[in-house]
Amino acid sequence: MNLLTLNVHAWLEEDQEAKIRYLADVIAEKDYDVIALQEVNQSISAPKVMGEVRSDNYGIVLLDLLKEKGITDYHYYWSPSHIGYDVYEEGVALLTRDKVLEVENFYTSKSQDMHTIDSRKIIKLQLEVDNQVLEIYSCHMNLPSSRIENQQDNLQRLVQHSDFSGLKIFLGDFNTDAIGSPQAYQVILDQGLLDTYQLAQEKDDGITASKAIDGWADQLEGKRLDYVFLNQERSVSASRVIFNNRYKQVVSDHFGLEVTINI
Repeated sequence: MNLLTLNVHAWLEEDQEAKIRYLADVIAEKDYDVIALQEVNQSISAPKVMGEVRSDNYGIVLLDLLKEKGITDYHYYWSPSHIGYDVYEEGVALLTRDKVLEVENFYTSKSQDMHTIDSRKIIKLQLEVDNQVLEIYSCHMNLPSSRIENQQDNLQRLVQHSDFSGLKIFLGDFNTDAIGSPQAYQVILDQGLLDTYQLAQEKDDGITASKAIDGWADQLEGKRLDYVFLNQERSVSASRVIFNNRYKQVVSDHFGLEVTINI
């Protein structure tokens, strides 16, 4: 499986229209099986077009751009977590070409108020891939330094949410820097998760944020914040940072992470 995770920082980027069009170009080129997105925003004031999804939902706009390129086979799922910058409903999303057996969203946080940034929701799909059933999650976790939420509790709610015994793949922005905060990173691994970066036969430095960004305003050095974790060991042929100006242009304040797994 070819996977991409990216915190898109939706509608908050300079040259936003050019960046989302470039993202669509790369998706069309790379032909990912599953794409996990975080900070997928939509305006509170925009009209609803499908369930909770509004007309300017970043993922919906991205899908329309892909359709312009003749790519129409991605299924799209989105769920809101909280209000961002007073004007956006911020959420997480998954796009997949595979057969979807089940869709679920759930909170990993005790906070479940849309007006509290500590409120964090996950979206989960159960997929059938090559006659195998697996679960895939798009995650945007709280900072370990949150005064309201406990990182370990949040992670346990994530990992233990489903009693599914097969392969689970957790993609996203875990807001934990494996380089600068090795103890907090170890808390993630202690939940029984395996980092595909560590398993990968080919990999780069893994850095997915190279400057001060929201939540990390005082940290200018390179950070590894975005991950693909597994609950079971698999062969991982490659883990590669993308959209970092070395490999494709920057499209967000986070770089993306693409991972190829033999499921």
